Amino acid sequence: MASDDDGLSGNELSADVAHISSPVNGKVETRSIFAVKGGVLAPVFVQVRKRNADGTELLLATAYPFPTVGGPWSISVVLGEGTHTIIAVAIGVDGQEFPSKPVTFSVRLALPAPQINKPEQGSTQDVNTWVSGTGGDYSANVKILEDLTHRELGSSPVALTGGWGGSIHFVPGPRSIVARQFVNGRPGALSVVRFFKVRPPRVAGITVTQQDNQGAKFSGTGYNGATLVLSYVSGPANKPLPEIVVAGGVWQISTTAWTPGAYTYSAIQKISDNAGGWIPSHDLRFNFTILPPELEPVPDPVPDRPNEYSYRPTFTGRGTNGATVLIKKQGGDNAVPNALVVNGRWFSESEQEWGPTLHQNVDLKQRLNGRDSANWVRLVVKIPPLAPPITRLVDNDLSPTIEGTCWKTDTLVRLTFSDNPGKVEIATVTGGTWTFRRSTPFAPYVTHTVKVTQIAAQQTSPPTTRTFVVRRTLLKPVITYPTNEIEVERDLTIRGRQGMTGASMQLRIDGINAGTAKLLTSDGDWSIELKGLPFGRRILDAQQTLDDRPSERSDPVVVNVVLTPPVFTVPQPGGDLPRMSMISGEGTPGATVDVWLDDHVDFLLKGVPVNDARFWEGLVTLPVGVTKLRARQAIGLEVSRESPLLTCNVVPAAPYIETPVKDGHVGYSTVVSGFGVPGDTITSFLKDVRLGSALVAKDRTWSILTSLTQPGGAYELVAVASYDGFESDRSARQPVVLGSYLPIIDSPQAGRWVRNSVTFSGQGRAGTGQLHSWFDPDQPWAPNLAVSAQGWQGVSARTLSAGGNWCRFHQTIVDGADASTISDWSESGRFEVEEPPSR
Repeated sequence: MASDDDGLSGNELSADVAHISSPVNGKVETRSIFAVKGGVLAPVFVQVRKRNADGTELLLATAYPFPTVGGPWSISVVLGEGTHTIIAVAIGVDGQEFPSKPVTFSVRLALPAPQINKPEQGSTQDVNTWVSGTGGDYSANVKILEDLTHRELGSSPVALTGGWGGSIHFVPGPRSIVARQFVNGRPGALSVVRFFKVRPPRVAGITVTQQDNQGAKFSGTGYNGATLVLSYVSGPANKPLPEIVVAGGVWQISTTAWTPGAYTYSAIQKISDNAGGWIPSHDLRFNFTILPPELEPVPDPVPDRPNEYSYRPTFTGRGTNGATVLIKKQGGDNAVPNALVVNGRWFSESEQEWGPTLHQNVDLKQRLNGRDSANWVRLVVKIPPLAPPITRLVDNDLSPTIEGTCWKTDTLVRLTFSDNPGKVEIATVTGGTWTFRRSTPFAPYVTHTVKVTQIAAQQTSPPTTRTFVVRRTLLKPVITYPTNEIEVERDLTIRGRQGMTGASMQLRIDGINAGTAKLLTSDGDWSIELKGLPFGRRILDAQQTLDDRPSERSDPVVVNVVLTPPVFTVPQPGGDLPRMSMISGEGTPGATVDVWLDDHVDFLLKGVPVNDARFWEGLVTLPVGVTKLRARQAIGLEVSRESPLLTCNVVPAAPYIETPVKDGHVGYSTVVSGFGVPGDTITSFLKDVRLGSALVAKDRTWSILTSLTQPGGAYELVAVASYDGFESDRSARQPVVLGSYLPIIDSPQAGRWVRNSVTFSGQGRAGTGQLHSWFDPDQPWAPNLAVSAQGWQGVSARTLSAGGNWCRFHQTIVDGADASTISDWSESGRFEVEEPPSR
């Protein structure tokens, strides 16, 4: 048995899993579409298949039963007439199939009578009519038949819904039809008879020919045997016409004594409905004119011919009393309303504006008693553009905006000005208005004249002129600084915009003028300095005056005048400050400044004055480390707020290098020394190479013995003091000349005995050497000795003392092999000088 879980596999199913409950064996189905029903023992899907005689199977439909054991299933199938065998196959999730027992039954359609829905009973239809209905069987074909004779008129297959229909051509007259459905040539029952009428076609091809004595002949084609009826619609008189039967598809009728004029008649043709009534066709309306008998010719009208016309032209002239003058533009459109001639004159004015017109042909003809004059009389209408009005001049500083009206289409408006009459300006035209503003300003306070013309229809209008005087638009000043409700200092620069050149700007404080007005020398931004504003809440506003015209006052600005905190300029936030330094900053002139360490009660500086340049400064001594400073200032009893906290680093003072002296010569072994603060550590550098460090002694001195291994040349010595992790700035750079090359002293050799005058020699590089006493560098023994690649040699210019001696040698270097310019000092070994011989 299948469990309650869905998706059972085939091995969980047994035979007869699915069964068919309807139809049963031997049943006869009377519809081609019917329901196959059954049950299944598991929630699987079921296929309904037709089993053919050769054992093959044809899938008819698939059912998905409600997922309950024994759940019912039902599915519609379509089968034609005959005997059929079907099975139900349950399919497990693994694809295994479980067929039901086969069921054999027959389909033999009952073929009931179909129902005709259209045309409606008793209606009147055209010869081509749609016939449709319902009640057909899907596999059937419905035929539309003539009643009584059952002659087939048309047929239609049946849709799945049972509906059917098609277009049938009928002969005009009363008609009755029935419908019957057929399957495999087997007929069903006949439908109920449907009666309706078919109207004849509409009359076509009517011709009206006027005959003598106001007669008229009517002729045309029609439906053979129908009765033609011509009926009055409109015209000078209602003239009844006799009915006539169409014979051989044509008809004609002649009548006399028509009243002249234009007529409209209606034509129908009708046939009998065989019940004492008629079946009429759709009507056809046609027009014709009966002309009057020949009379005296109507004379041509005689128009007046003015040189020009207005925008709404008026036409006048002479004519025949009682006649109507037709006035048309070339091409046939009415130019103006037609005019009636009274007392020999006629008059007509256009209902619409024509506007500027260069060459418009207007044709005139006179009509009397339905007859027209022989000729069209032509007028040539020319309408020049009018002078364009200037409606207003809008002040816009030194160049006003000029506005006006003009013709509304294809118009060019041109302007010239008296200050530059040779330059033509073009206005912007929108619809029937124009506007212009010149980019070049006009000279103020003088009279200018503008002349305006318009060009339309290739014609130039007369000019419109107008004079005007310009003055600068007086702007309302705007104060941009200070802004509302901020704190400001007593000495304040007020800034603003919308100032005007030549205007005097006057500031007010609390409604009272603040000093004299300032004359502005440029447009736009402006500024005015105020000094010594009284402390407290103050209201500022500004007003400018130009040409004795005061502007609107600026919007007021409310400020609080306070003594603002002083500002530190030295040190900067996060900057370094030596132990003993000048602290400085900016403040309010005349104030005194106090400076203290944050969270300390004692002042570092007290009562430091601020000079007129806003500068203050004071000397302080601080311990090395991170330091936080605050300051305030006071004028009399008015004390500012504390300045923002300033954090800086107090560092050791930069040390001083005493030796080597500036531009001094140094060699491999060198002592760098100088002065500093006791307890600091001094580190010296040659270029960027660290040479060594030393503590500063209590006597403020320090010295560092170092060995210099760099190539010879010019260098700079610097030193840095450090204490507790804080370093000073580097000391002033001390330029030195390093001699790293060591020349050689070959003789006298160590331990040798020599006599005065002693001869010295050795090796070196090209240059000049100096031989000195070993104990006194200022005592040369052999100066300015030439040194070459072969070496050097010289005799002591001094008599050396008897006994042990040493000598020192150094030289300049000029061979350019490297950056060296001097050598290091070479020292000889000890040599002995003999006593001079006794005399």
